[in-house]
Amino acid sequence: MNKQLIGLAFLMCTVTSGALMAKAAAPEDLTTFIEKGMQDWHVPGAAVAVVTDKEVLFEKGFGNTATKDGTPVDTHTLFAIASTTKAMLNAGVMILVDEKKLALDDLVIKYIPELHFGDAWLTQQVTVRDLMTHRTGLASTDYWTFYEQMPLDEQILMLQKVKPNASLRARFQYQNTMYELLGRIIENVSGQQWGDFLTQRLWLPIGMNETYDSRGRISESQQYVLPYRDIDGELIQQEWDFDADYADAAGSMWSSISDMGIWAQFLLRDGVTAGGERLISEASIAEIFKPQTLIDDADFYPTSSLTNPNWISYGLGWFQQDFQGRKIDFHTGSLSGLIAILGLDRENNKAVVVLANRDHAEMRHAILWHVMDQSTEGSARDWNAEIWALYQGIEQQGEALIQQAIDNKLEGTSPSLPQEDYAGIYHNNEMGNVEIEQSDKGLAVVGPNVHIPLSHWHLDTFLGERKDQGLRTLISFSIGADATVSGLEFVGTRFDKLAED
Repeated sequence: MNKQLIGLAFLMCTVTSGALMAKAAAPEDLTTFIEKGMQDWHVPGAAVAVVTDKEVLFEKGFGNTATKDGTPVDTHTLFAIASTTKAMLNAGVMILVDEKKLALDDLVIKYIPELHFGDAWLTQQVTVRDLMTHRTGLASTDYWTFYEQMPLDEQILMLQKVKPNASLRARFQYQNTMYELLGRIIENVSGQQWGDFLTQRLWLPIGMNETYDSRGRISESQQYVLPYRDIDGELIQQEWDFDADYADAAGSMWSSISDMGIWAQFLLRDGVTAGGERLISEASIAEIFKPQTLIDDADFYPTSSLTNPNWISYGLGWFQQDFQGRKIDFHTGSLSGLIAILGLDRENNKAVVVLANRDHAEMRHAILWHVMDQSTEGSARDWNAEIWALYQGIEQQGEALIQQAIDNKLEGTSPSLPQEDYAGIYHNNEMGNVEIEQSDKGLAVVGPNVHIPLSHWHLDTFLGERKDQGLRTLISFSIGADATVSGLEFVGTRFDKLAED
């Protein structure tokens, strides 16, 4: 932490922007760099923009919307922007702050009185700012959304059962449910659904006519990409994480690279539209980009091993670090088969946006740091090569863990009980339910948006596998003294079997 605190003293240092401007202004070089990244990461479609507050330096679509019967990606093709949604949501909150309809240090229960955390003290302490900065002390509850598609009203009830794993404001832990609560706060304060509020108060005044809170609002005349994952060198189309009409304030927005460039320019102008209208006050913009909480290396991006920051922090919807003596604000977005990144060098009046439709194609980081790099030509780094090698190493580590599990597998064992005895509903107070279903095809984990076939691994452990999603996980069942299944362990959590009605 001392290293990070010392680094904060460098926030105000200034540098010239000539080297960066020259690099970004060379569209042929940047095009070649992007195409190389797409080739390495096997990306079907992408779009990239580099802008200043007044000028579009680069804006281009690459590849196709789909591997079969797709159309060429252009600057108006729509992509899921995933968690880069969070910065827009926070901008909406700050509009309400400017209107004195709420304050960042107000208690959340002032606006969502039905909210109660498992720790009663926490209920009386958590503020709007705490939600915005991922520092409530609660670990991720993404299982509710992505496995169960649990409505927010039910999630609010479930929060009563979740125990913090860190003290309030002591640790940064990425928490999407807290951003869903922010969406509810906007709705309760403004009287509008959060997407409608942002449309009317932010996107349309800025000039963003191709941005939507959910896929279901995209008109039939607009093209959008399909999501893909690379499975053993083959691009496999993925299922949508969200239903078409599901508007999730933590990350369900869709936009074009044209609109995202306009959004980035608005931020570089510190909350002022191209026509000169101020939508967010200078004070609120300063608060958005002010470091709010420090982040431990373990909770940050692997690319920090290459960029070597002295400090890393989180603002209001923005990751932050120093790079070559400058503060860079950025945020990624990731859904199944869809990725995004937006980076700002506010000191040098430069922003870069990358959108693509291949799961965790980390070329997005390569493009970000390539554009932000001010090294002289002779000392310039090959960010494509370095980031490709970094993530290949991480993938190999994962494969080594899988191989270790294979090596430890006991051969010649059988389940303790008949297959149908493992079927049923299993419950965890903090996570919710897991349903194991039996059919003529065997056992499977099932849910509103989940189907994971199970095959016997060894003893009472089964392998859950979806090759089309690159998913492999072990599920272990517990057998009680009465020779019945008492529970299971899934995603590192114990679930108890519920009695049948």
